[in-house]
Amino acid sequence: MAEFDEQILAVRRFARKRKEAGGLLSEIQCAGSPRDLVRGLPVPFGSDHPPAVIFKEDTFVELGNPVNGSASVVLWTRQAELVRDGLITRIGPDIPASEGRSLPFGQVILLGGSRLEGKDLGRLERASSPSSLLEGYMIRHVPRKLWSRVSRGAAARGFCFETLGRALMARYKETFPLLESVEILFVTSSKADVEELEAIGLQAKGKALSIRKLTRTEEGIYECDELNCNECPEKEICDTIREVLVIRKKGKVVGVKIIREGREEEGTKKPGPSNP
Repeated sequence: MAEFDEQILAVRRFARKRKEAGGLLSEIQCAGSPRDLVRGLPVPFGSDHPPAVIFKEDTFVELGNPVNGSASVVLWTRQAELVRDGLITRIGPDIPASEGRSLPFGQVILLGGSRLEGKDLGRLERASSPSSLLEGYMIRHVPRKLWSRVSRGAAARGFCFETLGRALMARYKETFPLLESVEILFVTSSKADVEELEAIGLQAKGKALSIRKLTRTEEGIYECDELNCNECPEKEICDTIREVLVIRKKGKVVGVKIIREGREEEGTKKPGPSNP
């Protein structure tokens, strides 16, 4: 199977198993144009307001705190029929019923388009974080995770997962005209469920590395041709790898920072030969 078809089918099995178990689950059909999708949203959606900063005392619900579990997965296929356009599925409690709670959070975005190409992957992944466009919703950026907050004001106006799902769908359909279908799954049921989604995401990540185009520089460093590094979700990892390569080339370690239980310590190591 091509692209992420295997992982999409795994998400299907995941959702079907939860549905058969009789857990808290809802399905909402919201197909339509970007304008149709954002019409009637309880909070403004667009680029005409600054990104939200939601402090703890202003938070109605927290989603995806690292302690409770978080997963953000974007999967695409050229077989658009594998993706049910406009469907928003929620497994677990919704936002209005979760005041004061910190919930595990999984977000899976399924995208279908017969003309999609591997070069589109980076942009498709980066579009999954709409915090700068959706008022009352803030994402705390952690690599490969989705840790977010919904403000009390937004919740009072009716912010729920349908709101978030419709905003995401509108953004994808407006940004990527080649898309034929967009489907979204939200999971807040348990940390174990989110971890299962994360495992599917890791499988997709391995496949994504083979899709992205890499070139080798004269220094022997591999660079990605398709992504803007400042926006790439893997930037932190790539920066670390580059630093290690520089250290090995120079044969010394200077000014190493050690992060231990929230404390930052400075350490040094005397110059020496690099390891083979």
